[in-house]
Amino acid sequence: MEKTSYFKNLKLLWWLRNIAIIGQAAAILLVTRGLNIELPIIPLWGIIGTLIIINVLTIFQLKTGKTISKFEFFFQLLIDMTALFGLLYFSGGAANPFTSLFILQVIIAAVTLPPSYAWTAAAISIAFYTTLMFFSIEVPYFQHHHTGDFFNLHMQGMWISFILLAGIISWFVVRMNITIRRQDALLAEAEKIAAVGMLAANAAHELGTPLATMAVLAEDCEAKKSRQFSEQLSRCKQILSRIAAAAGVARAESGSATTLDVFLSDIVSSWKNDNPAVAFTANIQKGDSLEIVAEYGLKQAITNLLDNAADISPEFVQLDAKWTGQSLNLTIQDKGRGIPPEILHNIGEAGFTTKLNGLGLGLFLARSVIIRLEGSLDFKKMPGGGTIAAINIPIKRIAT
Repeated sequence: MEKTSYFKNLKLLWWLRNIAIIGQAAAILLVTRGLNIELPIIPLWGIIGTLIIINVLTIFQLKTGKTISKFEFFFQLLIDMTALFGLLYFSGGAANPFTSLFILQVIIAAVTLPPSYAWTAAAISIAFYTTLMFFSIEVPYFQHHHTGDFFNLHMQGMWISFILLAGIISWFVVRMNITIRRQDALLAEAEKIAAVGMLAANAAHELGTPLATMAVLAEDCEAKKSRQFSEQLSRCKQILSRIAAAAGVARAESGSATTLDVFLSDIVSSWKNDNPAVAFTANIQKGDSLEIVAEYGLKQAITNLLDNAADISPEFVQLDAKWTGQSLNLTIQDKGRGIPPEILHNIGEAGFTTKLNGLGLGLFLARSVIIRLEGSLDFKKMPGGGTIAAINIPIKRIAT
């Protein structure tokens, strides 16, 4: 997974903290000097002074230009939450009307951080608020103007309201962020596919002329060699025609209807014929099959994964296929050296390859097709050596 820098987010948090420091200092002066309400000044100014020091250190960190991790950003956010807790503790606790400011940190965490961090921020804010309900330094003004059972009931209602609000905001914003990030990832993937499709179309156009010339030269060869040469040229032309036709197309909607077992059996049969030297076995589920569209992209994706397995493990390649009414599950296993953990997250990226003369497109195109079908492609290194490529595709995306 790509490492994300929270540099800009931390810079915005730095500005927000500056505003908060100014606002908190002004509020203390207004309450103590303007309203003549007694507050424990020393700890309050101590907390604000600590925030100023932290902000000075933060600006030095930002000037280095180093990558900010999500944990570092969350830690900075936790500092603000703890400081707010301290300020509220020394100024009336949950009776202080500024207690609701905890929700600001929950919103920031939900918008900028992964779900686990967002829910942690929500839990911490609820814990702080709950603590302030029972433990705090009393402020005479609050105790004088807010007494009786009604106020206690009001305080409890505010507490319950905050818990509900923190939970709802975290759930809604986290779900919204997951959707947005997924859409951004799909958009980036689509842009890569479009670029590859354009290159494929140009390659198909440019290769047409030399292939035609080779076809003419083949006529001058011996009859037997000419026939073999012509067959290979014809196959190349067919492949290029399919590339040109498929470039930029999301799905072959005009594909013929077939059953899932026949579709997979055809792929296996075709691949066996093209790779007779590979020790290949296929286990396809027997019994009632499902009506599907013969998706050419999926066929090519499976073929690419089989090719990749055969390149590194010609002595053993195995395909297993099972399905239910909801999903198709395929596994392709080899007995190669396996994928090192440090490059596992790069598998399937455009241009990334471990082969000496590889282009890094086979796995990328396979992964792109599977993602377009709302499926998943995962790689797992086996303990005894080898790799398993696991494909899961919703049946609804290929069903007729």
